Amino acid sequence: MLPLLTLLIFALIFYVFYILISSAFEEVGFKSWEASVIVFSCILFGWVNLPLVKYNGWILAINVGGALIPILISVYLMLSRKVAGRSVVGMIIVAYFAYKITIVTPEGVVSSFPNWLIPPIVASLYSIIVSLKNKKKAASIAYSSGTMGVLIGADLLHLKELLQIKTSTATVASIGGAAILDMVFLTGVIAVLIDALLYRK
Repeated sequence: MLPLLTLLIFALIFYVFYILISSAFEEVGFKSWEASVIVFSCILFGWVNLPLVKYNGWILAINVGGALIPILISVYLMLSRKVAGRSVVGMIIVAYFAYKITIVTPEGVVSSFPNWLIPPIVASLYSIIVSLKNKKKAASIAYSSGTMGVLIGADLLHLKELLQIKTSTATVASIGGAAILDMVFLTGVIAVLIDALLYRK
């Protein structure tokens, strides 16, 4: 009975998580089925890390579901929604905060709760401010600014510090390595959801 109850609770949590994430992608303009494909692709390919370079015992890689797909979506949104300029400024702002709230450990770049909520909040507020005349573009700016800003501030700007830590065995440092639970992935999603909540208010 207990394993069944645990399974049901896990399934409920997953379902709610899925609804929230897919809702975020629908907010930026994707159709329902497209949002579903994106979410399941990120989950499925969250197990895939593509090696990039080897240095000082580290194997630098990028996670397909947690970073590569969100990057491609961000680029698509910036170009198709014509918000590249505003998104780039947003990235710089979010990158600053992401850099400040993350630290380098032998396990990778980490941030504690509730500090990791700061980048998506910043991305959301910025997107709303710069989209007062066209609210439909706010979600795209929030997603791209949040996702790319964290990628730059949390991962790329800390990369030199991480690679300077010597390891006794080959260690994988994967950008977006926690897949759909990684800050790169979650920041864009949470920023869009905050946008939606504030606009509905």
